[in-house]
Formats: sequence, structure tokens, C-alpha cells
Amino acid sequence: MEYIMDNIQILYGSDLEMKTDHGVWMKDGEIYNILPKKDYPDHVEYVDGEGKYLLPGLIDLHVHIMWDGLKDPVATLEEEGYEQMLIRAVSNCKNYVESGITTVRDIGSVDDIALHVAKGVKRGLVIGPNIIASGKTLTMTGGHDPFWARFVDGRDEALKGVREQIFKGAEVIKVSSTGGVYGRHEGESVGNAELSMEEQQVICNEAHKFGLKVASHAIGRQGIFNSIQAGVDTIEHGHYLDEELATMMEEKGTAWIPTLFVYQQIASLEEIPAYAKEKAVEIVERHEKAFKSFFDRNILIGAGSDAGSPCTPHTALLDELFMMYKFVPNIKEIIKTATINAGEILGRRVGKIQEGYKADFVLLGKNPLDDLKYLGEVEQVFIDGRLVY
Repeated sequence: MEYIMDNIQILYGSDLEMKTDHGVWMKDGEIYNILPKKDYPDHVEYVDGEGKYLLPGLIDLHVHIMWDGLKDPVATLEEEGYEQMLIRAVSNCKNYVESGITTVRDIGSVDDIALHVAKGVKRGLVIGPNIIASGKTLTMTGGHDPFWARFVDGRDEALKGVREQIFKGAEVIKVSSTGGVYGRHEGESVGNAELSMEEQQVICNEAHKFGLKVASHAIGRQGIFNSIQAGVDTIEHGHYLDEELATMMEEKGTAWIPTLFVYQQIASLEEIPAYAKEKAVEIVERHEKAFKSFFDRNILIGAGSDAGSPCTPHTALLDELFMMYKFVPNIKEIIKTATINAGEILGRRVGKIQEGYKADFVLLGKNPLDDLKYLGEVEQVFIDGRLVY
């Protein structure tokens, strides 16, 4: 498939620079060239963009496509069999595409469901975003989110666990370094460190050997410290991030996926399970302070919604961006967390309108650099250069 998208306002490159009077030449699923109209070749078909704004497809770095995003997804999970969970995950793919989200990173699914859905999308059986999935999370016995855990205890089990997920087709490895807010009524605390630094080192070393990145669920300080020292690639949540930990992340190049919106939801809504609400209330102010304090540091920050979690639907990436903007009102830098930064965090050629990048993009009727809400006014979505919505 080859064509030039013409008559568009391009948010180009690493700084979302506005380019006008240029077209984007798509070829074989990639952006082949960006060139002024006078240089268009005669043999390539033109597609009229009707003066719309061309933005990289959005990227959500933290989702759970098999969860329902209602008040208590674990309760739903316990009622559904495997087949219903799989159908729900496939159904949720549609929500992402229609929201202009062309890539998601799914880090936690029962029975590796997200791995199967990801394969279905790649084979063209399902229309959906590109899914980079971990399948099961590597967790200590009795640790955070046991319903989709592969329990590992000690160095040998950690090694075997990561190799199992790689064998099954995982494209990212997820570890639980601390307890969490939601998922279990008892038996865990956000401050408790779970997988040890040594166990995580084994996991990181093996994953990196196979070219995979490691994402760490880490809320409490000791767990964040262990994960950074072990060499994980991303800290998920990171409520107790402080000056020392931020400096360590800068030195090691560790990225941060804050997931602000979901915890604000859990802390503020009455219908949320009481045990989760109580824990969230204790830490949301700390979370906000950390984000405001370290947003402008030399830490790559990516947007992740934790979609599927309580009252966090599979369109919640925009809610996450709105929450970021509420705390740090810098539109361009906030949009970059779901485009340019996210692509860098993934280590893939996505998230930019630039030569050599994947032809994943959205057309918007209005300029999102003027107002973030225009990200929600998606008119067309393209994945691999093909119109999917």
C-alpha cells in the first residue's frame, strides 16, 4: 500500500513541530518520506486530509484488556470463565482503535489472555491496536495480583518464570515489586517490598538478553529502590518516588509510568471496594506531589492509564492526560508522554510522524496543542498506513 496523505497539518518529529504545505508518503506500512507539495512524485496516489491535524497514534503503556473497568473488575473476573474473559479482551480492542490509541502495553492478564489477543491482532484476525503483552506477572508466592501471577521464589524460580513467559510469546516482562491498592482484600500493603532485588536482577538480565524490557509494579519506596537497582526499564505507579530515587532513575535511564488517574478514581468514588479506597486515600497526595516534583527532571515519563482497573475504562488514556495536565499544565509535554516518550520507552519506531517510523496516526479536526480535549475528537485512525476507523 502506497499513497501520500496531502492537505494536512502535521505535528512532526520529536518536538511536535507544526508542518504545513507538506505531505506524508506512506509505503509498506511505514512513513517513507515527508516532503513539500512541489516534490510529490507523479506515480503515487494522493489522499486528501481535508486540512485536518495529523498526530502520531496514541500509546497507552499500562492496560489490562481483559478487565471490565467497572467498580470491581476482580469480582467480574471471578464470575466469568476463560472464554468470556477472552471475548471481553477482544471486544475492548475496538475501544482503543476508536479512541485513536494505536499501541497498548498490556502488563497483566489471567492465563496469558493478552498474549493470545496480541497474536490475533498481528495475524489480522482481530482489528485492534498493536498489543505488547506480558501475559502473567512474575510475583512472589502470595504477592500482588495473584490471579494472573506466575509465582516465583528465589533466583532459580525467577529465571524459570521469565523464560516461560518469553517462550509463550511475551514481548515485555512484568514484575510485582510491592503490594498494591486494589486486587486483594487482605494480605498485602503498598509499602511492602515483594520480589527481592536479587530475584529482579535475574529476571532483568534474562529478559534483556532476549531483547525484552521489564516493567515493575512499584508503589512503596523499598520496592522502587530494589527495582531501579535491579535494572528494570520502567517503574509503574511510583507513588513514593523521592529525590534519591529520582536521581537513581536519571543515572540508570529508568522510565516512569505514573498512572495518576486510576488512583484518583479509587480514592474518590464511593462505589469502589472499601479496602482499596482506604489505601488509595492515604497515598494520592504523595503521588501528586511526586509527579509535580519530578516531571521536569531527566526522567522519561510515559502515559499509562491502567485501563480495566476500577472505574477506569478502556478509553481512559485521555483521562490520564487530563490528570497530568491538571498537575503540570504543559500541553505539548503532556501529549509527548503518550506519543514520542512512549515510543522511546517501548524502544520501537512508533509515536512520531517521521521518516522510518510506523505509519500509525490519527486525523483530528482541531489542533490538540490548543486544547487537550481535541484529542478526543478523532475523525480517522490509521495503523500500518491502513484506515481502521
